[in-house]
Amino acid sequence: MPYIKINKNNYKDNIKALCKKAGGKDKLMVVLKDNAYGHDLKTMAKLSASFGVKKSAVKNIQEAKEINSLFEETLILADHPPLKKQDDNISYAVHSIEGLKKFPLQSSLHVNVDSGMHRNGIMYDEIEEAIEIIVKNEHHLKGFFTHFRSADELSCEQYWQEENYKKAVKKVEELIKKHDIKRPNFHSCNSAALLRRNNPITDDFARCGIATYGYSHLDSTFEKLELKPVMSLWAEKLSSRSLKKGDRVGYGGLYEVKTPQVVSTYDIGYGDGLFRYDGLGNLHFRDAEVLGRISMDSFSFIGDKSEVCVFEDATNLANYFNTITYEVITKLAPNIRRVLV
Repeated sequence: MPYIKINKNNYKDNIKALCKKAGGKDKLMVVLKDNAYGHDLKTMAKLSASFGVKKSAVKNIQEAKEINSLFEETLILADHPPLKKQDDNISYAVHSIEGLKKFPLQSSLHVNVDSGMHRNGIMYDEIEEAIEIIVKNEHHLKGFFTHFRSADELSCEQYWQEENYKKAVKKVEELIKKHDIKRPNFHSCNSAALLRRNNPITDDFARCGIATYGYSHLDSTFEKLELKPVMSLWAEKLSSRSLKKGDRVGYGGLYEVKTPQVVSTYDIGYGDGLFRYDGLGNLHFRDAEVLGRISMDSFSFIGDKSEVCVFEDATNLANYFNTITYEVITKLAPNIRRVLV
């Protein structure tokens, strides 16, 4: 069976480096959404908590309920308002006035302000209305945040968006004082926004996802923080055969054997979340070149190793398919066995 190795020490080193960058363990929220970016939600949550991280973020209520007992707070980033109030340590991100009005009384909320990404979040002119709704419905305003659209790029957009966010923070601070509301946690930095900084953040914490798993998409101009990929993908041999010159391998017979050689088939394919390679090019996994097309459940290599490594670093595969590491690792099927090493 195919399996994924999760390198505990690499993950710990990444967490330590990011905590130092942010200003301490209390200033890091680990993003564990989408099955911890394909790494396995429960595994990574337990590791994070064991390293002293106290805050996490997930995609929906199903993920939150699996791990919230491990953290002081778990923030749900991309789900619809629930029908009933959740546990006190489960918070919801609010992305619109319309959505805010639908939350049950006394919900724990983090309000997202649109500082320029124009994807989610209330507008600056809606902040006062949002605070009034929160007061009226006795919600617990636990956080106020934004998301940067170009933090990993070398441009002035980051500074423009930061200024918009600061303006919104000032407005919120005035309103919570007016309404005698407890000060919420302010947070704006994703992985890239944290990594590009030269000084510890002034926010209460940073939300880090991809960097905790060992990847950065920052422009090369910025100083690099040493991060180590946490995941490696492995496949086990299904069968081997001795082929002669001229034999062709796989669908369409796109690969033609040049000299007599042993070819083996391994047990992972695009049905497991790999990309569907069409056999037209030169695709290399870590251990060898892929022969012909990748099938739904398998691929072929020259040789007869009992197992092979598809990747230790998803960057090369991402570059080949003109995508990003996020997509490579989150596509992997959750039923692939994860092994902690």
